[in-house]
Amino acid sequence: MEDKKIRNTTIHERIKMLVEAFASGKNTVFAQSLGISEANIRSYIRGVVPKADVLEKIVTTYDINAMWLLTGLGNMTIPNRVEVAVPITSDVTIKDFFAQFEPFLKGKEDLIIQQAEEIGRLKERNAQLERENMDLRTISNRNIAPQDVQQVFVEPETVQKV
Repeated sequence: MEDKKIRNTTIHERIKMLVEAFASGKNTVFAQSLGISEANIRSYIRGVVPKADVLEKIVTTYDINAMWLLTGLGNMTIPNRVEVAVPITSDVTIKDFFAQFEPFLKGKEDLIIQQAEEIGRLKERNAQLERENMDLRTISNRNIAPQDVQQVFVEPETVQKV
């Protein structure tokens, strides 16, 4: 599978890939080596998010690259511990190191922008509701008859929903 396709997978799909690669597609074998139930593996593949201790067991038991497991970035089986300290000396190496995080960070940036836009819409809706609340308080303080209240507000069909 090419690197770009793996980067676009979910953690659930990556766990399924690990079951295929290390347990010949058998959830039971994979689960036994981790010391968890086969039902747990099945649920992770179907969409349940595994807890940190399970992720740790996967990483340490099969020597899986933790970054790959969590994000899809990098190689599946790069060891997580450094056997020999190798200093990074060239700018190209540092640039390559940080470049691998760029797609991940771009995705997070897009999510932040979407959430900021949603917050803006919610703030506008909140302000609208606060104005309506103040209008209702004003009306109730003036003792206006309930049938007259409808004339003060816009019909529900014309209110823009957020």
